[in-house]
Amino acid sequence: MAENYYDILGIEKGATQDEVKKAYRKMARKYHPDLNPGDKEAESKFKEVSEAYGVLSDEEKRKQYDQLGHDAFKNGGHGYDFSGSNFEDIRDQFSGFGFDDLFGDIFGMGGGSARRADRPTQGEDLYYTVKIPFVDSIKGREYELNIVHTVSCEKCGGKGGDKSTCTVCQGTGKSSHNRGGFFVNSVCSNCGGSGKITTRQCNECYGKGEKEVKERIKVRIPAGVDKGSKVKVKNKGNAGRNGGPQGHLFIITNVEDHPVYRREGHSLYVDIDVDMFEASLGRKIEVPTPYGNININVPAGTQPGQKFRIRNKGVPKLKGDGNGDLYVVVNVVIPQVAIGEDRETLEEMQKRYATGLRDEVLKKGKI
Repeated sequence: MAENYYDILGIEKGATQDEVKKAYRKMARKYHPDLNPGDKEAESKFKEVSEAYGVLSDEEKRKQYDQLGHDAFKNGGHGYDFSGSNFEDIRDQFSGFGFDDLFGDIFGMGGGSARRADRPTQGEDLYYTVKIPFVDSIKGREYELNIVHTVSCEKCGGKGGDKSTCTVCQGTGKSSHNRGGFFVNSVCSNCGGSGKITTRQCNECYGKGEKEVKERIKVRIPAGVDKGSKVKVKNKGNAGRNGGPQGHLFIITNVEDHPVYRREGHSLYVDIDVDMFEASLGRKIEVPTPYGNININVPAGTQPGQKFRIRNKGVPKLKGDGNGDLYVVVNVVIPQVAIGEDRETLEEMQKRYATGLRDEVLKKGKI
């Protein structure tokens, strides 16, 4: 094989052994024949990366290769040539490198697969969506919820019954199949990869090792939650396997919109109407906040859309670091003036205050 082993694995010459192994895992997973059935090019590539790993993962062979290249393993050398090999040949040549541990996550199996299948594993997490009113996202509230989840069967300890070694795979949890000249391992169909079969089924859970239960629980929804926030309730998910811990329950909050307040992160916005006299002359006005009404000063000459910030009157921060701010957005309301005397007064005011208001824009707008 003429191509450089480092290039085949996509690594630098000074790569560490961990980097060599990581690169090989990635490449082997990509080209493994079991994941590319009938693909001769992938099969050939798999042999190439296996050959490269066989040399670069051995410190002594790597030193020889770095000095002499492929010539180091000619004429009776001790390199790897998989040109006519099947999967079992590759496995045999890699027996000194912990083949089962190396390939377990690639092929879904390994020498320890039955032990892994029999290990205690945490149960599945559950997700419930709860619709809550806006006020509860500001102040928090305790809810009572009815949930359905599974728990480990107490009678059989979650095992489903009495077990014995699988006679098909002899407890290994795997079976070997010939695929395109490669013998690859797969999960034993008789025991599902556990290496054991049930000889006597538990009459309480009927072999499942778990039971479905309905439970009423109390959940504290903290102040500050938003749409899509997750509230974790420990150990209220589904039952673990083989004595593993319960999964968790996650409450997904769907906060209702409010008719007055708009939320952006921890900030709140409220629109307040003021008449043109209040905006022109200035006035102290009363505005709402989620924590009670307060008075603010609207300065003379306030413009439509102008914002006034009220600190710490926004949404509580979930991590307890105070509140966001409330922004009062001014909407100036212009009345229709029908009385003649009032119109005359406004026209006089216009002459004094509004002369030349658009002159600059009109001048710059000429093309």
